[in-house]
Amino acid sequence: MTDDMLLRLAYGANILILLPVVTALLWSGTAAVFGPGVPESAGLRLLVAALWGAILLCSVIGLAWPQPMMGILLLQILYKTGWLLTFVLPAIRASEPVPWGPALVFIPIILLWPLILIRVWL
Repeated sequence: MTDDMLLRLAYGANILILLPVVTALLWSGTAAVFGPGVPESAGLRLLVAALWGAILLCSVIGLAWPQPMMGILLLQILYKTGWLLTFVLPAIRASEPVPWGPALVFIPIILLWPLILIRVWL
């Protein structure tokens, strides 16, 4: 598999994951994505929808121009790892509720996207 094909696979996965998530955030609310443990907040909902909508748009662009858009994959690795380490892990340790939907989607991304980027960069 070529480097561009691997990148397009990552962008395609982003699109498949984010299209329903951004749609749910915009029309169904925070609980549709994060679960009932996260209170509804228009500010949080729109902030996250804007971030994930931007990543969705960059992923669509990445299908046409895979290498110039690699930075969006790096951004995902960084912020998702940060969220898992600073929010999810402490919540698990404290036996507090965890938004498992995003957490379980983030884990394979932070494990697989670095492998793709390393292969393309080396």
